[in-house]
Amino acid sequence: MGHGAWQGVSVLHRWLLVVGLALITGVAAFVLVFAPGDRVAGTAVPYCTDLHLLFATDEDMRRVAGELRRDGRVREVREERTKAENHERLTAELRASGRDDLADAARPADTPATVRVVEAFGVDAEAFAEELRWQYRVTYADACEDPEEWEGTN
Repeated sequence: MGHGAWQGVSVLHRWLLVVGLALITGVAAFVLVFAPGDRVAGTAVPYCTDLHLLFATDEDMRRVAGELRRDGRVREVREERTKAENHERLTAELRASGRDDLADAARPADTPATVRVVEAFGVDAEAFAEELRWQYRVTYADACEDPEEWEGTN
């Protein structure tokens, strides 16, 4: 905007324009600095639940993961891990914690394949987990209800 363009604009209008731009800049900066880092898009609450299904075979895990993707109660199916991937992860965590004896004793055949499920917005995750328990082995925790349980794990 050249100097001549400002001639027809009153001081009040200039002041309002500057204040408006400052507010927009401030809001944008606030969003960038304090953006929620651990939220699921479209939900009004933090990403709290940890709902895993455990399977005896990789094939069962993949089949059920596909079925759950079509389930309206499910927002997202994620962290599909085979028996081998979970065994490798388990033994690495055991060794890192100094429990080589348990890492050596862990057997791939006894390690389940897993899939993590994120419930859709408005779905009661605990009730959903209870319903899934009728068909599958399920682990469920809610960090919003018991934040100490998750402290340092996410």
